[in-house]
Amino acid sequence: MRLSRKVIVALFFVTLSFFLSPVFAWNETAHMLVAKIAYDKLNPATRVKIDRLIGYLHQEYADINTFPQAAVWADKIRWQQKLDVFTHWHYIDQPLIKDGGNPDINIIDTDNAMWAIEKIRAFIPNEKANSFERARFLALLIHIVGDIHQPLHTVALVSAKYPKGDRGGNDYIVNYKNKSSNLHKVWDEGVGAFAQSNTSIDDTSAQAIAIVAHYPPSYFADRLKQKEVQQWLKEGLKIADADVYSTPENQPLSTAYVKQGSAIAEQQVAIAGYRLAEMLNQLFS
Repeated sequence: MRLSRKVIVALFFVTLSFFLSPVFAWNETAHMLVAKIAYDKLNPATRVKIDRLIGYLHQEYADINTFPQAAVWADKIRWQQKLDVFTHWHYIDQPLIKDGGNPDINIIDTDNAMWAIEKIRAFIPNEKANSFERARFLALLIHIVGDIHQPLHTVALVSAKYPKGDRGGNDYIVNYKNKSSNLHKVWDEGVGAFAQSNTSIDDTSAQAIAIVAHYPPSYFADRLKQKEVQQWLKEGLKIADADVYSTPENQPLSTAYVKQGSAIAEQQVAIAGYRLAEMLNQLFS
């Protein structure tokens, strides 16, 4: 599997220009939780290979020492360096048609999250490929698998008001904690479940243990039998339709909405971790 010259060159310049200053994406905590849950489910042989690649990543980025820390690298290069070549890889805008939206609209980018996952997972097991490139793409894979379990990274509302989509809830304004916010940001923070920033490894580990205790693999039953990324995206569309957009625009989020939303966010983090672990166990077997 050969990646495009555009992608390889972009990663080369990431290496040259990366600078280490503290920055925290809206959903850093959630990404680290997904990675921690996944890492704990890796089989021993896979973990050895994964740790070796994280070691290569550490050689280039001194603040990345662990698998969970690698999960936020994709946001760091995006926000610190304004590097937008991978921007479309974080989401896929499946149209959610409501209230007079055009049912025939196509707003899905060619290079989207599903496209990226398929390309990357065909590349990173190749031990003949450059190890530093494999390590960077592993970090991207960890991040993107987490992203597509955040429902608003999988849909855009298409309606009479938003004929070309609401950009995954970025244009859908609500009132949260007595402040105006967009729905995407609310869900990036897990509707309160992952709102804290500057998360330590110890904090992440403790929260991951609690989430796994509440939502073990047995909780998800048939959902874990769904192995294909396309199936995961359909889940995101269903959750967005039934739960995410159940709150009216320009109104405060109800207590019931916040409670339900934070529970869904934790469930999505848990199942993302389990699915990422299974994917990596298969790729590195």
